[in-house]
Amino acid sequence: MKKPVYMKGGLHWLRNDGSIVAFNPETEKARLISIRFPKELCSKTLFTAADNNLILISATEEVFYVYAVENILTDPKWVVLKQIRNGVLDEKMLYSWYPEAYDGKCLMLREILKKDHYKQVLHGYDLRANKWEVIGWIPGWYTSALDFYQFTPSLSSVIGLDAKEEEEILACDHKKISFINSIIRMLDGISS
Repeated sequence: MKKPVYMKGGLHWLRNDGSIVAFNPETEKARLISIRFPKELCSKTLFTAADNNLILISATEEVFYVYAVENILTDPKWVVLKQIRNGVLDEKMLYSWYPEAYDGKCLMLREILKKDHYKQVLHGYDLRANKWEVIGWIPGWYTSALDFYQFTPSLSSVIGLDAKEEEEILACDHKKISFINSIIRMLDGISS
């Protein structure tokens, strides 16, 4: 399974067989969404969420296919939303490339070049302007994994993060303590 995608209050994992595991953290319930990968699926993929849809990007050196799950509750299917021409790869200097992020407005591509000790170039495709642009570079010596996160900048403060909760000290005969002790005794009995 790949990294989870958060959408509509739930976490979603894309499984290797194409199905999706959906988990609601509030109810602590999970369900399996039986769906198959599109027939045209390529090896370069990205599972994400945009515009209240689960999105699967499938990319070739020529084109990015943007799929969305349709009829998720009754008869789920991957439906092609868009095709974006992949017009930024420099095949003479190319070592590898990956679709990195998509939010419905922008598609981000990471290109690793052979020259300059495998320098990485980040390209962004603006869907409104229908145009690719270089967003930035990552030095070749930086070999750590990259994670991209979608966020909306805000001037609002988060209330309560700095406030310390009052600590509750429980007596050794408190109901919560005796419950924990019984679980520990049970585990000790199982492990011995």
